[in-house]
Amino acid sequence: MIITVGIVGILSSIALPNYFRQIQRTHQAEANATMAQMMATVAAFSDEFGTQPKRWVDLNTMTTLMTNQGPAVIEDGELTKTITLPGERYQLNRINSMNADKYYVFEAIATNTAASDFNIIACIDLQTGASDQIIGRKDEAANINSLKCQGSSG
Repeated sequence: MIITVGIVGILSSIALPNYFRQIQRTHQAEANATMAQMMATVAAFSDEFGTQPKRWVDLNTMTTLMTNQGPAVIEDGELTKTITLPGERYQLNRINSMNADKYYVFEAIATNTAASDFNIIACIDLQTGASDQIIGRKDEAANINSLKCQGSSG
């Protein structure tokens, strides 16, 4: 009996951390898909209206960006205001860049501090259409300096 309990304990100590990492990667993949949809929506808005979106509600004219409270239409909903994605696992906001009128840099940060390395950073250049999206991995969060959108850092 003691040997069986010891074996189960050893197997659990190996399997449980991997299981929880996989759960976090699944949550990250969901937020990553939402981020990709949002980046396409930013580009579509710019193409359709000839101007850049300034508020979350602007993006909802193209496609609805959902939160737990419904569409992202927060009061004074500038894109720099943080919204919480469905499931309350990730918070999304725009990071101001040097050329904020044509470069959009967004970051999704896990609300669980134990999963802070599983962040997502994306950028889009509305003049050239260049975009990039990077996801953080265990022990290495995504870094804004790794994005490949010209002029996006700052």
